[in-house]
Amino acid sequence: MATRPDKHQSGTQVHPPPPSGAGQAASSSSAADAVQVVSVSKSYGHRTHRVDALQDVTASFARGTLTAVMGLSGCGKSTLLQCAAGLDKPTAGSVHIGGTDLTRLSRRKLSVFRRERVGFVFQALNLVPTLSVAENIALPLRLDGRHVDHKRVREVAGQVGIADQLRRLPDTLSGGQRQRVAIARALIADPWVIFADEPTAALDPYISDAVLDLLRRAVDELHQTVVLVTHAPNVAAWADRVLLLHHGRLAGVRESPDPAGLAGDLRRLGAGQVAGNA
Repeated sequence: MATRPDKHQSGTQVHPPPPSGAGQAASSSSAADAVQVVSVSKSYGHRTHRVDALQDVTASFARGTLTAVMGLSGCGKSTLLQCAAGLDKPTAGSVHIGGTDLTRLSRRKLSVFRRERVGFVFQALNLVPTLSVAENIALPLRLDGRHVDHKRVREVAGQVGIADQLRRLPDTLSGGQRQRVAIARALIADPWVIFADEPTAALDPYISDAVLDLLRRAVDELHQTVVLVTHAPNVAAWADRVLLLHHGRLAGVRESPDPAGLAGDLRRLGAGQVAGNA
């Protein structure tokens, strides 16, 4: 199973979520934070068919760190990622990336901002099958109308271990190789933050380890900021910090996470208890 390197094998602590009134403090954005969500709520439907996917969530994601968002199925973790990445608009609250309030941007400006400042790694990958590996990696630059530096493409491909695969089509690659292409595509534009939604869910444990190691090195060596959504404790344990969601609310924050502690958190949440309490 995927296990974070030795620096996470020390003791862990679970902290309660910030109070709901923390939005005021969060809105005055620390320069150390790449992303902030402030009192974010998201609802779908109307009246009797209304579903509250997120309820007054306030959280920050520090620059140069890997943060995992974890919880039971239906807890709102993917909705939080979509709102934080500007893919969906909160019903209430605000989202800030690098000091820019995404909720105040027009649809066109938000689309441009995502292309220039945000990288994505999805479980479905969304690679274009008719484009080569090199062309898939460079796609965000082409969509943004920017010049493609082929030396930069080769450099990023080398960083994720696929420099010798640049002319191949995605369908000729293994699952792990395709995931590496997706990570390279997320890195190519030097984004302020990379959002990864269940990036290892369809991979076997050995390949999962390799992909998580790539994301970890993107943080430790390239100083990227990564926000990863997962339901698996052994995956979340690669993070510097884990946000625990339950029924659309922030239920706890685990620092220096380990798989056993996170598995216990999920059991407690499933039993209706506060994460981290006995």
